[in-house]
Amino acid sequence: MNEDGVDALVASLESRFAAARLEKRGTVALLAAKITGTLYLEAVTAGVPHLLAQEMAQDFWHSELGAPAYLTEEDQDEDDADADD
Repeated sequence: MNEDGVDALVASLESRFAAARLEKRGTVALLAAKITGTLYLEAVTAGVPHLLAQEMAQDFWHSELGAPAYLTEEDQDEDDADADD
């Protein structure tokens, strides 16, 4: 096999591995999102206050993905409204 053939083979393998790695990361993120949402809903249903349930879900998200969970402006507005009640 000539050098161009080896380079093409290596490039093909790199592309396949990168695609498989991306798919795996996406699957993990999707499962973490589903579990985080379920954790929050189950906690609230069991009587855990909203803010504590939210913190529990955020802690899980952070521990699994190593990334902070960010609140959107809409979420922050809802939290502020809940605090006023």
